[in-house]
Amino acid sequence: MTRLVTVRLGEFACSAIAGEGRSKGEQLSARIVAAIRCYLNDKGSGGLRWSYPSFLADEEGHEEVTLRLAIDDELWRSVEREAERQGVSAQKLVTHAVLYVAAEVDAGRMTRRILEDLERTG
Repeated sequence: MTRLVTVRLGEFACSAIAGEGRSKGEQLSARIVAAIRCYLNDKGSGGLRWSYPSFLADEEGHEEVTLRLAIDDELWRSVEREAERQGVSAQKLVTHAVLYVAAEVDAGRMTRRILEDLERTG
């Protein structure tokens, strides 16, 4: 079963997950749902940055974009359970998931650039 969920993301998070194509609307929503799924699947990977960072707990007041997500009901319940376990709102966990996945994508791009540079200079 699918449910509609309203989330608010900062402009930075939206642009980070949109990537180079600057997707809007439905594409952006699909990327956010994919980021949530990827983030929850990484649980237990041992990464220190996986949990919501405590220093962001009081972050408020940034420009926000409101989006409606069509998300699998069980996936959303998993978000809510994990958010409760980490002591943050589901909203904050979604933002963290988006930034977590965007950082992983960027890390891969950086690694690729470094390897390409090494091949050219080597």
